[in-house]
Amino acid sequence: MTERQKRGLVIIALVLIPFIIGPLFTYEVIKIPFLTDMAEQPSVGSQEGPRKLPPARAVPVQGISVIPEEFPVKPIPADEVSLQRGEILYSIHCQICHGELGQGDGPLAEYFERTPQNLTTDQITAEFDGSVYLTIVQGFGQMPSLAESLTPRERWDVINYVRTLPPR
Repeated sequence: MTERQKRGLVIIALVLIPFIIGPLFTYEVIKIPFLTDMAEQPSVGSQEGPRKLPPARAVPVQGISVIPEEFPVKPIPADEVSLQRGEILYSIHCQICHGELGQGDGPLAEYFERTPQNLTTDQITAEFDGSVYLTIVQGFGQMPSLAESLTPRERWDVINYVRTLPPR
C-alpha cells in the first residue's frame, strides 16, 4: 500500500468516525445522563439566596425610604384613602402576627419565642410615627424588615391605620 493510499484511508476514517459514533449515542449504546426534568435540577427557592446585593450607595427605585441622620416625618395625612389602604395592607402583612386588632394575638403568635408586640398599648401609641416607620423598615427582634414588601407610601398608610386601632 502506498503512502498516498494510507493517507486516503486515514481521511476516509476521520470523515466516517462521526457517522459511526453518532448512532451509538442516538441509540443509547453509550449513555450520558442529560437532565431533562426540571424537578431534578439544582434550583433556588423563593426567599433563598444567592441574592446579588445592590451597588454601594444605590438609591431604591421608589426613592430613599430613610434619609440618614434624619428622623422620618410622616408626609401622608390620615385621610380616608390612607386608612383604607392601611387596613388592607395591615391585613396582608401584619395581621398574621399582630392579630386583627393589633393585640399581638395573630395566628402565628404562638410560634414566636416572644409574642408579637401589642400595638394598642400606651407605650406603642406614645411612640413617634417615625420610630414605628423605622421598625417597619429595619425590623426589630423577630419581626422581619418589610422594606421589600411595602413602599414608603404603604408604610405610612399602615402606620395611619394602626393609630386608629381601639386601645386594649
